[in-house]
Amino acid sequence: MSKSQVEVNRFKVKAQLMQLESDPIAVEEPLQISLVQNNKSEIFSLTMRTPGHDKELVYGLLFSEGIIENSDDVERLESQLHEGERQINQQEVILAEDISIEWSRFGRSYASYSGCGLCGKTSLQALELKQSRALKPIKSKIDNGLIRRLKALLAEQPLFSQTGGVHAAGLVYEKQGELILSKTPFFEDVGRHNALDKLIGHELLANDLNQAGLLLLSGRIGFELVQKAIMAGYSTIVALGAPSNLAIQAANQFNVALIGFAKDQSFNLYTADKNKVVCREPLD
Repeated sequence: MSKSQVEVNRFKVKAQLMQLESDPIAVEEPLQISLVQNNKSEIFSLTMRTPGHDKELVYGLLFSEGIIENSDDVERLESQLHEGERQINQQEVILAEDISIEWSRFGRSYASYSGCGLCGKTSLQALELKQSRALKPIKSKIDNGLIRRLKALLAEQPLFSQTGGVHAAGLVYEKQGELILSKTPFFEDVGRHNALDKLIGHELLANDLNQAGLLLLSGRIGFELVQKAIMAGYSTIVALGAPSNLAIQAANQFNVALIGFAKDQSFNLYTADKNKVVCREPLD
C-alpha cells in the first residue's frame, strides 16, 4: 500500500447487519513550505495534502502564486522530517538569487487545507487541536432509516437543487432524545469549509451553539471539518463522503462519532462506540 493511503477498521452497517471490515483511507498530512534566499528562510505555506508528488505540488504552488516563472528559478529542494512524523512533511525551497519575493503582495503568511484555505497559520504546531466547548452528546441512535431521511434533507437544499455545484452543512437538533429534522438549519457554499463556518456562525449569533445536535455534511470529511466541529462542540458527524485518516484520528481523540459514506441502504462508522447505531430496518 502506498504512503497516500492507510488501512483502518470500521463498522459497515447495512439493514440488520454490522460487520467489522478493513477500509483504505486517504492520508491527509501537513506540508510546510519555506522559501530560502540569501541564507534567510521564511515560512511561505502550510498546506494539508495527500503525501506523494510533493515536489510537483511545491513547484506548481510557487508558479501559480507568481513566485517562480520556470523550474530554473529553484536551485534545489531540501526535505526535512518533522519530529514525530514518519514521512517528510517540510520542504525548504532554495530560490535562485535573482528571484524577488514581494511578501507584501500576499498580505500575510497563509496556509491552506486540502480543498480549501485556512489563513494566518504558518507552522506545523498550528495544527494542534484546541477544544473551545465541551462536546454535546446526542442520545438518539442512528439507523439506516435516519440516514435516508438525512440524505433527503440534503437533496432538498435550494442552491444545490438549482446548480449542483455547492456543499451543504446542517445541524439536526435533538430535544428530549429525539432528532428534530423539520427545523434543521442548512447553509450552502461552493466550499464545504465555508458552508460549515456559516452554520457555526448562525448558531453563534442565535446563541444556539450550546444545543445538542447531529452535524450533517454533504461531502468528504477532512481534518479541518472535524476540527471545526470539535470547536463548536458537535459530538456526531454524518457525511455523504469519505473521511481522511487525520479526520479519523481527530475524531477518535475527542470521542466524536464519525459516520461516512452515508447511503440509502448502508453507512460506515469510523469512530465511537458501535452501540451508537442500531442494526435494523425501521418502518418509515
